Amino acid sequence: MSKEQIRQLVKERLGEMAQDEKFRLTQIILQRARSFLLNQNAQLAAFYMPLADELDITTLIRWWQQRGLSIALPRTIALEKRLEFRRVNRLETDLQVGTYGVMEPKTSCPLVSPDEIDIIIVPGRAFDECCNRLGRGLGYYDRFLKTLPKRTLKIALAFECQIVKRIPTKPNDVPMDFVITEKRTIFCPK
Repeated sequence: MSKEQIRQLVKERLGEMAQDEKFRLTQIILQRARSFLLNQNAQLAAFYMPLADELDITTLIRWWQQRGLSIALPRTIALEKRLEFRRVNRLETDLQVGTYGVMEPKTSCPLVSPDEIDIIIVPGRAFDECCNRLGRGLGYYDRFLKTLPKRTLKIALAFECQIVKRIPTKPNDVPMDFVITEKRTIFCPK
C-alpha cells in the first residue's frame, strides 16, 4: 500500500470508532503511557496539542506537569516548514491558535533546544510493527526528530487500529523507539 492509501485506511478506521469506545481506549493508552513514563529518568518532555482526530493526550501533559516536570510544545514555523519547541508553564494561558488551527505556545514562551528534550511524544496517522511512523505528509516532525540527540526517547501513542503491517519508508523518515497502544508496547528493532 502507498502512504496515501494507508492514511486513508486509518482515517476510515478511526472514523468508524464510536466516541465512547475512543474515550475508553484513550484512557487505557494514557494509563499505559503513565506507567511507562514513570520508569524513565526524564525532566523535560515534548508533547503535542492534539487535533480533533488525534489521540487526546492533554491529561497526560497535565499529569507530567503535576509531577513537577517541564513540558515543551511545538510551534509551527510554516514559512520555513519546521517546528520549534517552547517551554510551557500553563496550558490555559501560554497557548494560542497557530498554524493549521493547532494550539501552540506563544512566542513569549522560552525556546527549548533539542538537546534539552529527554522524551518526545510524537503524533502520527499510522505506525507499523517496526515503529515506523506515517504522519500527515508535510515532514515537519521528521525534520525536527533528526535534530534530537540519540538519547532522546521517541514515543508514539496510538490506537491498535492505527497499526499496519508495513509503512513504506524513505531515508528522511525517523522511526519511533516505542509505540504504545491499548494492547501492547511495540519496541523498535535496533
